[in-house]
Amino acid sequence: MTNDELKNHIKQTLDTCFLHLQRIEFAKSKVSGLIPLSREAYHSLSDEMISFLDQYIYRFSKLQDTMGNRLFPSLLKLLAEPIEDKAFIDILNRLEKIGIINSTQKWIQLRKIRNDIAHEYPSALEERIEGINFLFEEIEQLKQILENCKSRFETLI
Repeated sequence: MTNDELKNHIKQTLDTCFLHLQRIEFAKSKVSGLIPLSREAYHSLSDEMISFLDQYIYRFSKLQDTMGNRLFPSLLKLLAEPIEDKAFIDILNRLEKIGIINSTQKWIQLRKIRNDIAHEYPSALEERIEGINFLFEEIEQLKQILENCKSRFETLI
């Protein structure tokens, strides 16, 4: 991939990420009055409110996946960082070192929690509610990482 093709790929990936973020913000606006969510509140949610929570979780997952699978490696390639054959943890560590993410461990924690709540098991309702509340608290961090990526990219074009 040429440098121009890589820049175009990153631009398109950033556009996709910001679209996911826009959808997250919309879903958040619809349910923010319910957060922090309690067990009782969860059981009284309408189908419409559950669909907004599902949209939030889905778009959070898509945003994190797009950033991790497409944006981070491409940005590091543009920065001439050696990433071939690197484990994802090494990529995260490098991103932390250059100031794109604040904490590798926090990224991994976000991924684990969002994976845990993506599956709606009745026996794990408490964990799902805790996870939803956590993701609502942590969206600002994900937004900041995305802004860091955008800012770093803009210095390279």
